[in-house]
Amino acid sequence: MRGGYRGTTALEISRKAGVSEKLVLKHFGSKEGLFRAAVIEPMLDLMIAANEDARARLAGAPGDDSPEKAFQRVHRFLTMWAALVREQAPLLLTFLTEMREFPEVARQLFDLFEQQVRESTEILSVVIQHEAFRRFDPRVAFLSALGAATVAALTSDDVEAFLDEYLKLTLLGVLSDAGRAAAHAEGL
Repeated sequence: MRGGYRGTTALEISRKAGVSEKLVLKHFGSKEGLFRAAVIEPMLDLMIAANEDARARLAGAPGDDSPEKAFQRVHRFLTMWAALVREQAPLLLTFLTEMREFPEVARQLFDLFEQQVRESTEILSVVIQHEAFRRFDPRVAFLSALGAATVAALTSDDVEAFLDEYLKLTLLGVLSDAGRAAAHAEGL
């Protein structure tokens, strides 16, 4: 409904669904129960599953901590994230728009993201140890990349090309002069 969570009544929802308000209230108990069942629970389930999937995509083989492998793992995660945002944009936008009404859910979402950022930052921390890279804040780099992947999913027709270009520019931006020379020699 156009009025958002607060501006929409259970009666309006039931009329739009073609059922009685009593039926809606019988099944969900309240408008909040309906919103939780229709938006919050599916989105949290999706985010938890995405977080687990991200762990698998970000995991590397033991001893496989080269900068190239770290960037590839982050790229796989960002591609998965962009696909999720693209596929679930209406549900995700509704979910995010109404979070101020459900602070405990917002906290849960924040905790999921914080965990993902922490794990991704650990992967990127490998990169800053390599002599071919300048020192950079891996947390800021990951949050920037996550924002870029989200925007790409919502606005770009070719998310993969957008992410490739974004990560290439980011990678070149954090390379040392010697690292840039090596990257240019490899055709980056």
